[in-house]
Amino acid sequence: MKPKVYIFRGAPASGKGTIVPKFAKLLPKPVVLIEQDKLRWGFHLIGRNISDVTPEEHRMAYENTVLLYERYLKSGKYTVVLEGLFTWSDKNSNEGNAKELLELAAKNGFEAISIVLTAEKQQLLERNNNREHSVPPGEFEELYHGVYDEIDEKEIVIDSTMKSINETLAELKNRLSF
Repeated sequence: MKPKVYIFRGAPASGKGTIVPKFAKLLPKPVVLIEQDKLRWGFHLIGRNISDVTPEEHRMAYENTVLLYERYLKSGKYTVVLEGLFTWSDKNSNEGNAKELLELAAKNGFEAISIVLTAEKQQLLERNNNREHSVPPGEFEELYHGVYDEIDEKEIVIDSTMKSINETLAELKNRLSF
């Protein structure tokens, strides 16, 4: 069975960092999980706050994400799970866009699925405020709209409002038929 690509996108606190690693463990091996936040915060937050990270640094993190992603796609043997704050198609977004990532997968012969994790905005704000590294309110608004203002009809949308991690994961497995 040929490996697939799963692209997860969602606003801050939508569950990407919690749900996606658990999902990746369910997939046929070998699997690679590329978490855009690890490339962003792991490189740029040392001794700094989230609000100190510049738009250029956000863009650099996305470009590093794409470099890793392409490397694993070219190998042809990994199921690739990618997660980030991607827009659907905004080529000017410093966070990147899912459409470009899907096109790269197709170019390399992979079937790719884009999944949008969401929840009611108030719940996302509450989750964000309770995290160790919360996104500042103005930036949260930008990211929220960047992710959710455009959702393609082919994307799978998973709403985790008032759901446990296990309930959200079960819905995801059901929607993907495995």
